[in-house]
Parts: sequence; C-alpha cells; structure tokens
Amino acid sequence: MATTAAEVHGLVRQLRELTAASPDAWTDVDLTFTQLRALFVLATRQPVRVGDLAEALSMSLASASALSERLGRMGYVRRERGVEDQRTVLLVLSPDGTRLLDRLERESTNQLSRAIRRMTETERRALTVSLRAFVRVAPRKPVRKRSSTRAEALA
Repeated sequence: MATTAAEVHGLVRQLRELTAASPDAWTDVDLTFTQLRALFVLATRQPVRVGDLAEALSMSLASASALSERLGRMGYVRRERGVEDQRTVLLVLSPDGTRLLDRLERESTNQLSRAIRRMTETERRALTVSLRAFVRVAPRKPVRKRSSTRAEALA
C-alpha cells in the first residue's frame, strides 16, 4: 500500500500535537522562538557578527541588534568588540546561555531516547531510513565567504 502525502502530513501533525502536549524542558524557558533560534545560531558558529545573525535569522540588522541586546540583558549573550576593528560587534554565548542550551539538548535527547526505546527493532530501522532521507534532501544554505567590506565591518 502506497503512503500518501496526506497520510505523512497527518502523522506529522499528530507528532507535533503529542510533542506540544508533553511536559518537557521547554515549558520553563521564557524565551520567544526567535530568541531561541538566535541562541542556536550562536551555539553553532560563534563569535557571530550582528549582521551575520541578522542574515541567519532573515531579519534586519536593526532587529538583530535589538534581539542581541535583549539576550544580553537576559544574561544569555555577551556582546564584544572585534579585536581587529573595534566598530565590529561580536556575539558569543554567555555561560548561562551555554548552560541553558546544554540543558535543553540533554532533556530533548532523553525524551527522544525514551521514545526510541519503546519502538520495535523494525520501527527503529524504518526511522533511521526516514531520517537519512530527510538529511539527504534537506535544503542546505551555501556557506558565504567573508569579505572585508566596510559595510560588513560595521555590522
């Protein structure tokens, strides 16, 4: 029997509903989705210039600057000046930001591990095949080479 796109979408919707209804590490995090996304960006590539954060989150430079200032006031991000150019603002995770992301990752991994342990071997193999397919077809952003233009240095 062939699997239809409607069936896949329905299953994904059910998974989202189950995830949203389950108590997890995210319930006590008083951050917006965009703030969390910014922290995840910083976790994977820091230090990050404010302009690069804006690009990664598809937002304006002014919005990214305000976002990074808010995260700084919350204690999750440190804003530093560039070594080569003091006009450049670099963002790095603070120890509190690192601890928060580590806790979220740990609890998310534990939740996933519990679900995987409840699967049969056949289901785990099917999940592995599906995840490999998602990784294979997922869109990838091209890596942008850094240039040293004055406009970027000011970001």
